[in-house]
Amino acid sequence: MAKIITRKTNIRLKDYSYFENGYYFVTICSKNRENIFGEIHKKFVGTGLAPVRNKIKLSKLGQIINNQWNDIPNKYEDIELDKYIIMPNHLHGILILNKRTGASPVPTISKIIGVFKSKASLEYLRFIKNRNLNFSGKIWQRSFYDHIIRNERSLDALREYISNNPVNWEQDIEKLISA
Repeated sequence: MAKIITRKTNIRLKDYSYFENGYYFVTICSKNRENIFGEIHKKFVGTGLAPVRNKIKLSKLGQIINNQWNDIPNKYEDIELDKYIIMPNHLHGILILNKRTGASPVPTISKIIGVFKSKASLEYLRFIKNRNLNFSGKIWQRSFYDHIIRNERSLDALREYISNNPVNWEQDIEKLISA
């Protein structure tokens, strides 16, 4: 039986407005951490005891999520995408908020993620309906994790973490929880 971890406390910084300029690391999980966004394929490099490089092969839902994630800057002109990865049951990404002086207010990280999740869900439901496929239930876990990136060292470490996520899938806590 899968062990589900739930957040009991609010981890957001008190008195911090989540529409300030800066870099934000987010993790968004599938409902019950089910592996519905794709699957990991092991790829052996070289011969003999060469290291394994895992690659993610996105499902149709994963492709829709990828398209919607890449569409975020088209919806919000002051938002840029940095490094991201879609894993079988979660997405890690870095968003950059760059509000220009005098520009209209930038939405909060919560608003951006909420719209992203909604658009991806609607697009997937449209795909299911057009093909008369059977799907019931929700795609997303409630809420998401975020972290304000405060310096270059932290940014570099998170970029590396994102890049190495497929390689480290076998030890990934998100995978182990749903196993």
